[in-house]
Amino acid sequence: MFHVKHSSDSLPDYSALIELLVLRNQTCGLTAIRSPDAIQVKHIEDSQVLSSYIFTHHPSSQRLLDMGTGAGFPGLIVAAELADKNVLLLDSTMKKIQFVSEAIRLLKLDNAFPVCERLESFALAHSNQFDLVFARSVARLDILMELAHPLLRKGGVLLAMKSQDLEDELGIAGSVESSLGFIIKNPFEYTLSGATRYIIEVQKTSPSSIFLPRRTGLAQKNPLSRRLLA
Repeated sequence: MFHVKHSSDSLPDYSALIELLVLRNQTCGLTAIRSPDAIQVKHIEDSQVLSSYIFTHHPSSQRLLDMGTGAGFPGLIVAAELADKNVLLLDSTMKKIQFVSEAIRLLKLDNAFPVCERLESFALAHSNQFDLVFARSVARLDILMELAHPLLRKGGVLLAMKSQDLEDELGIAGSVESSLGFIIKNPFEYTLSGATRYIIEVQKTSPSSIFLPRRTGLAQKNPLSRRLLA
């Protein structure tokens, strides 16, 4: 198991958060992961790896965005364990953001900010504002790169948490790397409950060759990689 290092020796107790998620899941269907033990590993501990990675590799980043936060992971844990960072948790599904808001109150976080909005419309009003954008199980890497680019300042970083075999996904992302003004770095590999997982770091180095964001949903329906690989 990856050894987690944080800014504090005293980490929060997440038992109440797990209980709340189990309870709300019964009526709201917030996440497919439902048992307390599975939530502890697949939501809490996985998110702790990201918070440790940010603490170690990006200590100066201040404005963070959880892109498609769902039920609040990993953004809630990052905010709880890195109190010096401002973490915005963005999702387009109101019931999920309502839960995130409740969880923020439960954990007494004053550095976490929930927002219910589509990524593309949010990016139009908040371009080049974030030092660090992260996402877990949201979309393929090339799509995440397109969605993250307008949100990141120059030099800002996208951290994509992945679990599957990366060879094909990295190949597709590489086809849009220069067009989107990114550099893809070597993946960080770790083990969670016997399974291999990755954090892929992608740095914004220049403007995109096309105007971003495109219209809502186009990144998923008509990825830029499709036209470049055709």
